[in-house]
Amino acid sequence: MNNQEITVLQNILFPKSEICPETNLYFRANSDNVKYKEAEQRLDIKSYKKGERSKVTFDTYFNTFPLKKYKEYCGLSCLNLRVKTCGFFVLQIYGVRKTGDRYREESLYCTELNSREPTEEYLCIDNAVNSDFDMLYLSVETDNGSFYCAAFAVENNKVKINKVSIGAVICTYKREKFLLRNHQAICDYLDKSDVFDKNNIHFYIVDNGKTLDEKAINNQNISLIPNANTGGSGGFSRGYYEAANSGRNHTHILLMDDDILLDCEMLLRVYSLLRVRSDRFKGLSVGGTMLKLSDFVTQHEAGSYWDGKHLNSIGNGINMTVRENVFETVYYPKGNYNAWWFYCFPADWQKKHGYPLQFFVKEDDIEYSLRCAEEIAILNGTAVWHDDFEGKYDGFQEYYIKRNELIMTSVNHQKPYTLFQIRKLVLNVMKQTVFQRYFLADLVIRAYDDYLRGWEHFKNTDTEKLNRELMNSCEKLISDKELAETYGVYFDEKKYHLSMTEPDNHKALMLTLNGYLLPKVFYHKDKDHFFVADLAKCRYINFYKHQRVLHYDTANKRGFVTVQKRGKLFRYFFLLIAKSIKFAVLYPSVRRGYKKHLKELAQFKAE
Repeated sequence: MNNQEITVLQNILFPKSEICPETNLYFRANSDNVKYKEAEQRLDIKSYKKGERSKVTFDTYFNTFPLKKYKEYCGLSCLNLRVKTCGFFVLQIYGVRKTGDRYREESLYCTELNSREPTEEYLCIDNAVNSDFDMLYLSVETDNGSFYCAAFAVENNKVKINKVSIGAVICTYKREKFLLRNHQAICDYLDKSDVFDKNNIHFYIVDNGKTLDEKAINNQNISLIPNANTGGSGGFSRGYYEAANSGRNHTHILLMDDDILLDCEMLLRVYSLLRVRSDRFKGLSVGGTMLKLSDFVTQHEAGSYWDGKHLNSIGNGINMTVRENVFETVYYPKGNYNAWWFYCFPADWQKKHGYPLQFFVKEDDIEYSLRCAEEIAILNGTAVWHDDFEGKYDGFQEYYIKRNELIMTSVNHQKPYTLFQIRKLVLNVMKQTVFQRYFLADLVIRAYDDYLRGWEHFKNTDTEKLNRELMNSCEKLISDKELAETYGVYFDEKKYHLSMTEPDNHKALMLTLNGYLLPKVFYHKDKDHFFVADLAKCRYINFYKHQRVLHYDTANKRGFVTVQKRGKLFRYFFLLIAKSIKFAVLYPSVRRGYKKHLKELAQFKAE
């Protein structure tokens, strides 16, 4: 059958060296006689030993088919497998179902393929779909053959086909290296694609830094939009606005980070799911999982849930080369938001609910999903790679996190949690005080003050000016040479290792307010009179009885120095009492103001 008669739901993927080298995310082989030929995109398979076939299974993160979710979102009752092989093969489709804590597997379909030349077969596997299993995967056995490709597909005359046109928005700020890498990958994919054309996908690259060369963005399916530096919130909203008013009649908007590592097959998976979704899920949005770029195999998040107090990441820290972890993905609890590293939602949200709030950065993705999302589908194998967040430090973002969370809980139907918000204020200021980062304590207090100034102040804020002020208020990271010349300090490996391994002493920390109440005679006499703490992973114990600390980023070999100021502790103590009382008094009315004027806050006008 040709591509006009079928919809490919999921191609079997092979690893690409420029994207991910980890083969166990793609296939598993029982023999060293299975050779992957990347240039030809095929597996050459020879016998395991005399009289025994080699076997390759696709029970992997990118190639297991999430039948349970396709049944739920698409009412799927029929399915075909398109496969291309050369040689004699035994092909099987296995079903997987969870029973208690164990996974039951059973062969649901088996056939033999035999050809002397590369031959494509189209197999009906409806019996596998109409079983009570929740996942499917393919396996092939041969003593001498080549496996080229395979795909799970449906015949268009057997399912309802929806019109889908995607406006894909990428927001970037002075990241030419990452942006142009993804731009080239997208262009190459679109040139080769027999599915996508100008009628069903268009990309909008929003350049917040106005540094991209128009000549570098030279594809008819891509528009470059210079924009003021309005942060991720403003940049994505600008792209969304341009897509919605482009006249291209987009049905969906796809938001993507500029620094992800993307296999463009993800575009097809999202497009196909939306194309065959049932009428009951007209408002379906599709989220992409994030895998960590540091090791390629660890899942950071497969959707998330915000409960008004805490962020609960789904599937965090899971190794996706383990087959049981792959099977578990269809049983994950559902989240109520998906991050904007890769998230596709209905284009009419802007008509029904307005645009994302202009938070600049942080919490915009959570707030917009809470306001608009009906149902978010997360499929295994629909994923991107991104740098880990755990080791990142952007101090000025403390302001955005605190202010935006307060606004987010105000405009959505969540409990006010007044005492919780006050407790968060106190704990965050005290944390930064202990870490000797007094500039961040001031930013947290400013975030609460600015929130209490109300919705009109937020609406009329000059976001570029505010962001410059926040960044200028933070300690600057400087080089080793500058640290030595300015402060007489240097990165000490022994001190750093001690800071990462020394055990906490919670009782002493609490009784002495982490050493603030101790006379300085009891303080450590550090060699050269300073200690070293990791910039992003520092702990309270790193500052206990240390008067001067080097906060150091080992990846970039930069840092800054802080000095304990005891007077700050008492200043913040009295300040927090006053701020807490003020917050308790004003919070109810300010909160109602944000909620009442949400429609005005959600408007967007392009520059």
